[in-house]
Amino acid sequence: MEKDLLEVERQHLSNVVKECDSKQVEEVEKKFALLYTYDAVGMQGQNRIPYEDVKRLSHAKALLEYSEREQKEILNHLKAFEFVKKEAKEKKPFDEEKLKDIHEILVEGIFQGGVYRNVNINIFGASHQPPDHVKVYDRMSRFFREIDSFKGNVLEIATYAHASIAKIHPFVDANGRLAKLVLNYFLIKNDYLPISIPLESREIYISRLESFKSDKDLKPLTEFFKAILIKQYEEVLKELDI
Repeated sequence: MEKDLLEVERQHLSNVVKECDSKQVEEVEKKFALLYTYDAVGMQGQNRIPYEDVKRLSHAKALLEYSEREQKEILNHLKAFEFVKKEAKEKKPFDEEKLKDIHEILVEGIFQGGVYRNVNINIFGASHQPPDHVKVYDRMSRFFREIDSFKGNVLEIATYAHASIAKIHPFVDANGRLAKLVLNYFLIKNDYLPISIPLESREIYISRLESFKSDKDLKPLTEFFKAILIKQYEEVLKELDI
């Protein structure tokens, strides 16, 4: 039933977009990019620049009241999302080089990106910890093999890609933002809307992600993303369907 609803909403939006002014669609996309960046960067808990200031920063490119790193995380995420949209809409394949390119944009000017970690890391409060750093190359190699042969629908493969990267945590930092961008890469590439995980849903999201990490159960997280995606279609349609 939910799947049917998702496809109905998707087709409805496709029809509405054909009748809309391109500038109107562009405004909706810009608004989403800002909210998505606010949610994704804020999810890590250290950078909590308010949404209105994220919006200001996107125009001004510098705000004196925030640290250089906080500002770069916001601006880099906006840039990374634009890169993901462009590459996905052009149907470019998702491979290891693409993953590293996205990560490099995310952490540009902060530390060297696109290089797998050579240290062990711990995620505070998580029941499952990332693998030892010596296993990262092997785990990522296996991930790319599995993603190429994955059997499932678009949402399932997007969720699997996201959850796998979150589980492996291949880089020293920015893995959460990277995993969310990869989720959207697969959605956009297959002509779905991208989604943002609201900050207020953080605990639910983490619990669903932990189900995959500990039990390899993808269903709770897939259903969580499906509900967000349906809501996203409803909101975009409300904005465009005048």
